[in-house]
This record gives sequence, structure tokens and C-alpha cells, in this order.
Amino acid sequence: MAIILFKNALLVTMNPRREVFRGDLLVRDDRIARINKPLEANNHEKFDRIIDAGRWAILPGFVQTHLHLCQTLFRNQAEDLPLLDWLQKKIWPFEAAHNEASMRAAARLGIAELLAGGTTAILDMGSVHHYDVVFDELQKSGMRAVGGKCLMDSGENVPAGLLETTRSALHESERLFKTWQGAANGRLRYALAPRFALSCSEALLREVSEMSRALGCMIHTHAAETAAEEEILLKEKKLRSVGFLREMGIAGVQCCFAHGVQVTENEISLLAQDRTAIAHCPGSNSKLASGVAPIIKMHRAGVRLGLGADGAPCNNRLDIFAEMRLAGLLQKLRYGAAALPPQTIVEMATIGGAACLNWDDDIGSLEAGKKADLVAINLDTPHAHPRSDQNIYAELVYAAKSSDVRLTMIDGKICYENGDLTGVDTAEILFHAKTEWDKLLQRVQHQI
Repeated sequence: MAIILFKNALLVTMNPRREVFRGDLLVRDDRIARINKPLEANNHEKFDRIIDAGRWAILPGFVQTHLHLCQTLFRNQAEDLPLLDWLQKKIWPFEAAHNEASMRAAARLGIAELLAGGTTAILDMGSVHHYDVVFDELQKSGMRAVGGKCLMDSGENVPAGLLETTRSALHESERLFKTWQGAANGRLRYALAPRFALSCSEALLREVSEMSRALGCMIHTHAAETAAEEEILLKEKKLRSVGFLREMGIAGVQCCFAHGVQVTENEISLLAQDRTAIAHCPGSNSKLASGVAPIIKMHRAGVRLGLGADGAPCNNRLDIFAEMRLAGLLQKLRYGAAALPPQTIVEMATIGGAACLNWDDDIGSLEAGKKADLVAINLDTPHAHPRSDQNIYAELVYAAKSSDVRLTMIDGKICYENGDLTGVDTAEILFHAKTEWDKLLQRVQHQI
């Protein structure tokens, strides 16, 4: 492991005092050793590298709280459809056609985009099969992740290749937990991932709740994404999705629900009371015309909030900068110009996201003793000038771009720097992604 000193950076700490100042940050092995005003050189201290960060803002690495790495190969292939049609006509047939090779290509492509854009930790929902492959690529890449295979034991128009029995779904989840929980020196954790209420039996959901308590792992699912979803649940279960999941025992600090677009005032109160987290996905919600989530209301109520790009075929990028910007703009459009200040949005993308993953004790802020997960962003660009350190949050949310990322570090290791992924041939990743997509499309067409 290395000792690396970042000099003269604008440090956006996201610590409890939300301090922002110019100074130095020292990384020793996988931890932040010191962070303060410019450090005096110690003649007895040897650094493996000193980086002049005078033109950079350094932040804790971005945390995305809802992703589907398995869908990255489907980018640009499922356009102009609402959610249920999008799933049934495009995404589910594509997922059912995955094999290990195409799943590996999808994971590698998604991880490459995330690292290049400054994302250092994710909450990922896989497909039904091949999640060992996703974990393997996460392990190799250096990414920090909570993830799990998707659970689906019922549902309308679900391909046979995605339907599984309740028992087999739970058995495979338990095997994956035992294999991958705490792997990669603790960088990888497991989450139980029932897809959503419409594709899971009550028996499965109740078992997921019990298994989560027994194993001590997260539950990651979709909830209240569209009006159509809520209408079906009201007709079939006499409950909306948040209330139905709650009745199944799926609520609380171990749970993160993606979307929450359709939540009511009463449901917001329940989410806050239970400490259930919401992953806000404004890009996906806009593209699928699902609606605008009442994020400012949830924030005021004390709901734990994170941000996520969702999946490549419903976004079509995995770009946290795009999500931050859109989150702010949509809330302003719906609730007024002062809604959701930029500092709050950066919190959602860093320390708030870490809290949604129950990992904020170790990541999400720049503090001595915490993991050295960080991102360095170039401030010296035409689209960011004229600029001021006093307005850094607005600059990050509304002016900065993912292409401004100069360095991404996880566990004290540089994973991306100045356009290059460390130890990875990007051209090879792109070649294999195109090759495996072509093969997958042939399999889909053969099934039809």
C-alpha cells in the first residue's frame, strides 16, 4: 500500500460541520491519515507520491444507491416506453438472454463508466442469474459495492428464463451471501433484492424479511415508481407499494427503496418513522415518464435519501453529475426556485448515500480514520468559470461534468486517473461489450 499526499486542494469534506477549506490530505494505505490546512513537511516522513491538487476539488467518492450493472449492454435499446412496457417488451427478454460472458461484459462496461465519473460505492441490483460474475468484476475493479441477485417468483409476462421458485431464489441468495459477504477486504457486501411487489409472491417477500434479519444484510427493491404499479397493487392487494412492503416486513434501516415517485404524505411519514431509505433516480424517472419524486418533502420529513442513475437503458448514462443536476432542476420546477439547495444534493450523493448503505461510519466524508474513497475534480474549466470556493456546491451540481473527474481512489488505491482506468484496457472493454451485445441480441431474436 502507498502513502500519498494531496497538496493545496479545495477539500469539500462533507464532515458533520460540512467544512470546506484549502489544505492537504494524506492517505496512508487504505485510510485517510490526516486532513487539515497545508501540512508542514516532515523530514522523517516519506511519501510514495505527492500530488499538486491546487486546481482540484477533492470530495468523498460519490455513492450511487440504485444501479443495474446487468443492464449496461442494453443502453440505447429500449426507448420511448413507460416502465411496465419497457420491462416486459425489452428489459426482461434481454436479461433472460444473458449468459456469463455477456453479464461480465455488462458489469465491466458499467464499472468503467462509474469509476471514470467519480463513483466509488454502489448499491446494485442484478438479474436473476450470473451474479457471481458481477461480484467477480466488482472485486477485480476495486469498486466498493452492496449488491445481490434479483428475486422474481411471479409476475405477468415474465420470461421463463427469469422465473424461479421461491425456494430456489432464497437458496441462491443465501449461497451468494456466504460466498461474497465481506469479500475483497470488506469492500463487497450482499443485499437481498426482490425486484418489486408485482414480480414477487407474498411468501417470497416475507421470507426475504426474515432472511435479512437472520443474515444482517440489506434489502434493495423498487417501490412507488409509477402510478400504474400503484393501481395494480391497490386492485390486487388493497394496498399501495410502501404499505404492502411494510406489511410483508420490508421496512426499516436495512431497506433501500428505489424511486418513491408516487409516495403520499402518509407514506413519507412512514418512511421517515421506519428509517427506510429512498434512492432518488431523476434521470430514469424522467425518461420513463414515471413522474417527479417529492424529494424536498421527504428531505423535510427526515427520510434518508440517496441518488442513483438506475440502469443504462433507462437513463442512458450512469453519471452522478447528471443525476445531481437533474435532481435540483426538477425539484425547482415543481416546488420553486429555492427547493433542494445544492449542498443537500451533494450530501445525497456522498454522506447521505453512504448512510443509505449503512456504511457512513467508514465512507461518505473526508475525515481522518475513514476509508480513502475520494474523487478529485478539475475546477479549471471554461464551463466552471468564473468561480468561487464559496459557491462550490452550486458549481458541483450545476456546472461540473463527469469529464472533469481527474482521479478516483477507493481504499487508498487509484482506480482512475486523467482519462485512464488503472490496469484496464478501455478499448478491450468496449470491444467485448459490442461483441457480447451482438451475441445477446441474436439469442433474443432466436427466442422470439
